[in-house]
Amino acid sequence: MKTLRTITAIVISLAFAVSVKAASPFDGSGAFEAPGLMEVPAVTEASAVAEPALISADVPAHGYNPGQLSEMRRHNSSVDASANKGVSFDDERVEIKYRPYADYEKTGYLIMSSDFNFDSRQAKLLMASKLPADGTLVIFTDTYGTSKEEVLRAYESVIPRKRIKVITLPNASRGFWARDGIPVPAMDAGNNLVVVDAAYGHRFEPDAEIARLFGARIEKHDYYFEGGNFMANHTGTCIMVNAHAHVRIPDSVFAGQYGCREMIRLPLVDGIGHIDEHVRFVSEKVVVTDLPQYKDTLEGKGLTVHMLPKPSGPYETYVNSLLMDGKIIVPVFGRDTDEQALAVYRSLGLEAFGANSRSLSNQGQGSVHCITMTYPKVPARELMKALGATEL
Repeated sequence: MKTLRTITAIVISLAFAVSVKAASPFDGSGAFEAPGLMEVPAVTEASAVAEPALISADVPAHGYNPGQLSEMRRHNSSVDASANKGVSFDDERVEIKYRPYADYEKTGYLIMSSDFNFDSRQAKLLMASKLPADGTLVIFTDTYGTSKEEVLRAYESVIPRKRIKVITLPNASRGFWARDGIPVPAMDAGNNLVVVDAAYGHRFEPDAEIARLFGARIEKHDYYFEGGNFMANHTGTCIMVNAHAHVRIPDSVFAGQYGCREMIRLPLVDGIGHIDEHVRFVSEKVVVTDLPQYKDTLEGKGLTVHMLPKPSGPYETYVNSLLMDGKIIVPVFGRDTDEQALAVYRSLGLEAFGANSRSLSNQGQGSVHCITMTYPKVPARELMKALGATEL
């Protein structure tokens, strides 16, 4: 595929919600132990927002152009059952071996690209500063270009150097949207990390290296998919936008490899077609959204829904936030609605901070959730030791 230079075309798709009927190996009832949330102090003020800057021409865009979307739809339609380990779409007894790692669970690692494209410096430094005290910041870069010392200098004002790991990943410049390209984390029955890798349209494929660093098992499938279109709680309720090539991915893939016991497919209403633009879990049964069109469906699935205001920019959203141990970093845009959004999160018991997302969002490039990936606090066999050539 060619490197993207245009923002995504919007494809309207009807949606449906489908449940995957399966027993869980975790226990007889399929229930998981619920992690606790921290009690946190009141919300802070939103950060000041600068005017959008020009987009760097050498950075791939977040979405895909019409030709790329067409090719991905064609590809996903052609993938056979081998990508799903022989489990057919109509099979109602899919083995659930894993469970999703949920955003609201304990954060062990915050993973981001070394680049500060789209005026993201303030947001990235803010997110690093709110990483839990026992968490590790992982910054990835190409094998050339940005040096370890440059990264350490960039972040040392907000987090001690000893808590920063700088690693090299091939084609890291194409991985600015870490949520889409870094493998999606899941947990097995022994509470071990599993990483799920899909085909990624921007040719950033760090799955083998990430799995090695964290000592994790890899689950792979051949469908084009981005992690930004995957939202889940720890019991296996998963949500996606049923749009573009993702329509062609059977629920059995999400059940067998991501640990979903139910996949709720919502229609594309606006944006680029990723669920993290418009729905996020705050806890097992509580979600926030800014689209009234989603409210009834989500409540019908037994979820408590809280509405966030919708800012005026076409791609602006307060939902695309980063949640780490009771602290939530919320995109802000210099709008009157910024403080209203922070107040909603505060009412849910979270400590909220405003991250400048105007350049990112107004160009259809996502926001703070899109440019980060969080992993659980698990032993990283290689990452926490000397990594040889892998660690800069």
